[in-house]
Amino acid sequence: MDLATNRLLTEAENFRTNRKFMFFARPTVNLKVWEAGFPGPNIPLYKNSYYLIKIKFNNEYPFKPPKVTFKNKVYHPNVYSNGDICLSLFNSDWKASLNISDILNGLQQLLATPNPNSPANTSAANAFKKGITYEKFVRENIIKYHSQLPWD
Repeated sequence: MDLATNRLLTEAENFRTNRKFMFFARPTVNLKVWEAGFPGPNIPLYKNSYYLIKIKFNNEYPFKPPKVTFKNKVYHPNVYSNGDICLSLFNSDWKASLNISDILNGLQQLLATPNPNSPANTSAANAFKKGITYEKFVRENIIKYHSQLPWD
């Protein structure tokens, strides 16, 4: 069994037994492709929101980061229109010790603290800098794409 497969089997078991409330992550029929979800950050703007992601692990995992994308549209300065994510966690800050829980926590943190100086979505970055317009667009996006739990 290769290292990536062994690590993913271990992570699946660890996540199943130690997951945080409202967080989920599980492999699809392919062990190297997972679906996962997490609640929005615990701040008023993201109240009652829930986010679904797809995680694709490569053969070099855990030494190389997985490819993580949002399954639905996300209005955020650091998220591309196709769901790709601009986050150093998936590039220069990746460490082999990071796991699926760290990925979900990192994404939750990213939603709460956008970085408009490194935008993937310049429109959202400009709105964020202006303030009130950004919050309006985020709320509309949550209502449209992120207000339903996957098990409802």
